[in-house]
Order: sequence, then structure tokens, then C-alpha cells
Amino acid sequence: HLIEAGYGALDLDQALHLLHGSVVAGNAFNGHAVARLAAAVAEGNVRCHLATMARLGIPYDVLPHESDILHLGFWSRAFEMLKEAGAIRLEEDGKNAGCWVMSLASSPEFADMDDPDKILVRSNGTVTYTGKDIAYQLWKLGLLTDPDGSRHDFGYCSFARWERAGPAVPVRYNSGGETLVRTTSNPGETVPGHSFGNAEMVYNVIDVRQSYPQKVVKEAVRVLGHPEEANSSVHFAYEMVALTPAAVRVIEERTERSFGLTDEEMAKSYIEMSGRRGIGVKADEFLDVLTDAAEDSIVDRFEGAGAPADVADRARAIAVGALRYLMARQSRNRVLAFDFDEALAFEGDTGPYLQYSAVRAKKIFTKLEERRGEGRLSEDEIEKLAGVEIDDDLWELVLQCARRREVVAQAVANLEFSLLAQHVHEIAQLFHRLYHAHPVVPEENAEKRRLRRAVFTLFDTEMKVLLEELLGIPVPVEM
Repeated sequence: HLIEAGYGALDLDQALHLLHGSVVAGNAFNGHAVARLAAAVAEGNVRCHLATMARLGIPYDVLPHESDILHLGFWSRAFEMLKEAGAIRLEEDGKNAGCWVMSLASSPEFADMDDPDKILVRSNGTVTYTGKDIAYQLWKLGLLTDPDGSRHDFGYCSFARWERAGPAVPVRYNSGGETLVRTTSNPGETVPGHSFGNAEMVYNVIDVRQSYPQKVVKEAVRVLGHPEEANSSVHFAYEMVALTPAAVRVIEERTERSFGLTDEEMAKSYIEMSGRRGIGVKADEFLDVLTDAAEDSIVDRFEGAGAPADVADRARAIAVGALRYLMARQSRNRVLAFDFDEALAFEGDTGPYLQYSAVRAKKIFTKLEERRGEGRLSEDEIEKLAGVEIDDDLWELVLQCARRREVVAQAVANLEFSLLAQHVHEIAQLFHRLYHAHPVVPEENAEKRRLRRAVFTLFDTEMKVLLEELLGIPVPVEM
């Protein structure tokens, strides 16, 4: 909250803006009081971020510190490499006087720009984000080397222990056997069994508004003589996440605060969030509102009969599923306008709809076990059914379930996870149709029942992989 408020204050107070510039400059020097304060604030913010992501079941492997990039001379080494390659120059006059600039005019990527050159070091000596990103990218690719050819690397130490009981469940810190590593400024420090950088492929997940700086980073790798590695530097660009006016009203009501939006702004199809204007919602706050709304929908379905004892666990799973699926199903080149009613709907192209199909499949086998003493078929039992005549609609579900690897490959190749979301939704729709057309539990013919058990076993197994392991969507015990 304090950090977001600070952004807004910078635009309103010129004195604060000037102070901010001196703080940024001071933060570049290790041991400086401002740098020590910044490190403490940054670590506190990181721990809050980890706690938020833990709720979504998202762990991390390593926490690289921007300050370590400077303290260990990552930029200094990258700077020398760029100078030696003739890729940067010191401007002696004009608007960029005193700045080190990367010349981009000769690159086809920047040919249509009036002023394609990019400042990497400001006239006051501070390094721009793009400059640090270049050094960081070279490290990621294993290309940041010292004059003797050895890799220029971070030091590493343990930051926290963590565990996760399974895919798509919350992460627990300060326990478990997994190690979250953080970088240090001492290259002699190591964590046994952990090494980072030197990647074959690098995906930088940054919004589309950073496309120009990311092109500069890629071009820097290329001009240093590494065209293949430049092509392996992928900007996973995505459009912004916004809120529908209805979502804004829900958040304002539940948090008891107003964003101060005008009638004209509320008449738009979506509201852009802006930290500087104070228009937005914190991730934890957003998850709380989403979970509360999910819990309300569960309670409403019981029609006054009393909420189930595990309503909180169900609501968390539904909220996480709703959020994750809505983000996955949206093409990354379109603005995602979040709406609570749409995200939490149990019908349609939503996370809860997919979760319901998975829960429904599990219930088939629970009832089957209770009434007939039969359960899922093993892989060997399913293989023995090869060649058995099967209805076309059941066979269609089998074929769709068998497409997982193909769809995943397409999604990765196109950097478009909406393809995977669409695939999961399609097989969920097929299952719901077959649930009524080919009932399992009441079927008296043992051979028909066995064949349907095989098909629904396949669906149940696939949904667990697709939802929990690939999309990070938890499957609740009950809906």
C-alpha cells in the first residue's frame, strides 16, 4: 500500500520527484545508507509478494537481486563488451549529451523509428533499466563472461524453505525440503545442487508496453556476435489486465473505499488500472474479494440448508481456478477485462465449469464403487479394450483426450496458452454431453458399463493433468 501511494505522490510533488532521482542514484552504491534502506524495503516487499503467490500455488526457484547485478559489476562487464563491439557511444552534445547510447539506426527492427537510439547510461551515471536488462539477459544466456572466458555469475544463498503438497495447492514457506535461493554479492557463495543462468531459451514475461526495450535487449545480444542466442531471447508480451465497471463496483463495495472514477470513466467497457492515480486493487485484496464471492455462490446453492464445513477450502479452490482460467483463456494480445460474475459462473467458458466437470467425473466413480463395487480401470485394463466397437461420441472424447501433447506443443510454439484453455473447455463440454447420453452407474450391461468406465477414467486422468499440472487450477473435492 505504501509503495503504491508513493508512486502517486511523485507525480504531485516536484520536490519528491527530485528526491527520488537522488535516491535512485544513491541506491546504486553498496553500503550507502539509502541502499541499505532500499534493500530492507525491497526484501519486505518480496516476502509479501511470495505470500501472495503462495496462495495461488506458485513457488519460485531463485530471487535475483537487481542490486547484485550492479554490485558484482554485471553492467560494467556488459558495458565493456558493448564498447568493444562498437555498439554504444558517448554523446557529446544534443539532448543526450553525457549519456551512453546504443546505436540502433542500422537495425531493420528499428528502421521505421524517428529516434531509434536508446540511452543505457544517463548523464548522471545511473544505468537505465534497459542497460541492466541487457546485462541480466547476457547472464541468463551464459554469455556474460570475464576477459579470461569464465562466466560472470552471482553468489547464492538459501532464502527460505518451502513445500507444496501437490500441484495447484498453496505453497507453505519455512517448512519442507525445497529451497528458494536468492542471489548475493559474494560470487564465492553457493547452494549445493542449485545453479542458474546459461539457458538455451529465455522467455521474458513482460507486458506489451515493454516491447521496445525488449527489442533493444535482443539486439544487444545480436550485435555482440550471438545471433542464435538473440533468436532464443523471447519476449512473452501480453496485454494489460483491466476491470469491468461491474468489477470496480464489487471491489469498492467489499473494500469500503472508492476509486473516485467519473461517470464517463464508469461508462467505458473496462477501467485501466493506474498505480499513480490510485486506481487499482492489490493482489491479496483482489483474491479476498474473489474468494468471498465464490463462498457466497456456494452458500447460495445450498438454499439455506447451511454451508458445508469445508466451504472456505472450496471457495479458495474456485477463486483460484476462476482467476487462473480467465487469464489463460484470453489471447495474450487482447486486454483482459476482469468481471467477477463472468469468472465465477458455473456455466460457460469458465474455470468453475471445468472444475465442475472434473468433480462430476470423480463422483461417477465414487457412486460406482458404492453401488456396484467397481472403480476406475487401470491402464492395462483399458489397453485390453483396444479394438472394441465404441460409439462415435465416446470415441470423439478419447481422441480429444489424446491430443494433449499436440495442443501443448502448439501453445508453446505460438506462445498462446489460450489454445490449451480452449482444448480443456472442449473436452469438458464433450464430457458433460456424454454424462447424460452414456450413464455409467445405472447401466445394467456390464460390457457397456466397462467401456464407459474406460472412457471416463481417461477423461478423469486427463483433467487432473490439464487442470492441476498444466494450468495450475485446483480440483476441489466438492463444488
